[in-house]
Amino acid sequence: MTETQTREELARYGRELWDRRLVTGSSGNLSARLQDGTLLVTPASRSLRDLAPHELVHTDANGTALDGGTPTSELPLHVACYRTRRDISCVIHTHPTFCVVWSKMGRVFEQDTVGARETLGPVTWTPYRPPGTTELADVVAEAAGSFDTIVMERHGLSVLAQTLERAFLLSDLAEEAARVAFFTKFLLPQ
Repeated sequence: MTETQTREELARYGRELWDRRLVTGSSGNLSARLQDGTLLVTPASRSLRDLAPHELVHTDANGTALDGGTPTSELPLHVACYRTRRDISCVIHTHPTFCVVWSKMGRVFEQDTVGARETLGPVTWTPYRPPGTTELADVVAEAAGSFDTIVMERHGLSVLAQTLERAFLLSDLAEEAARVAFFTKFLLPQ
């Protein structure tokens, strides 16, 4: 895809994440690696609800803004994931409610539904590190060496993929699996 097409896709998936309530307020961020190795990332403190393609920040592979914009505070996490995984082209970081609830329990939700087992695939959990820090970036990058879907304690969900469509689907499936597991655990007799 061209840079223009990638900008349009990032803005579109930002709206999709908002519509699915995988992000609220100004939470969550997305990025994509362009063919030349540079990145397009969401801007700081900006809702994904109505993000415009021209608002995305263009950075080099190390996260230095090339266009004067201010990238998301979670830029270190994105850069670390791209360094760890040469096979990915995008990262979606969200704060979906049920994934966050399970993250506080110190483990990943049960994955016993058909969708979770067959489509979502393996999910891992990482311990809490302060948002926007290299400590968080490092712990997520370490997990990203073996997993595409990462639940971060008291924080949210990061998904790595080759396409934005795949990253969106994994994000959506993770939240649905977490929701089903929550209701199963707390509403059904044991």
